[in-house]
Amino acid sequence: MHTNLIKLFIVSILFFSCSSIAVEDEVTPVGILTDQQMVTILTDAYLSEGASGINVKNVPGEKYDSTYMFNPLIDNHISKSRFDSSITYYAKHPIKLKAIYDKVLDKLSVAQAKGKLE
Repeated sequence: MHTNLIKLFIVSILFFSCSSIAVEDEVTPVGILTDQQMVTILTDAYLSEGASGINVKNVPGEKYDSTYMFNPLIDNHISKSRFDSSITYYAKHPIKLKAIYDKVLDKLSVAQAKGKLE
């Protein structure tokens, strides 16, 4: 009788220890960019990279660098260190990072559908 009670107790402890709050449900630490801020910055980064890669302004080579002065971090008033910390945080939380990239892809798809991207 006591051995069954001990076994039940051990199984209960194991069960409840495994059912703790998921890492992906934890609160984002202070100083880390919010999901929405990450979506905005990453969307801007991909748009600026695409624009400079295809030379949408059709500028000659000698003026190319000064014409494409996109910097999503400066444009969104975010420091590089804060962005780097945020990327590191989200890289350790792949479910959150995937949700962010899904939103980025949605925004880019909507912009393309509206004719803002060709």
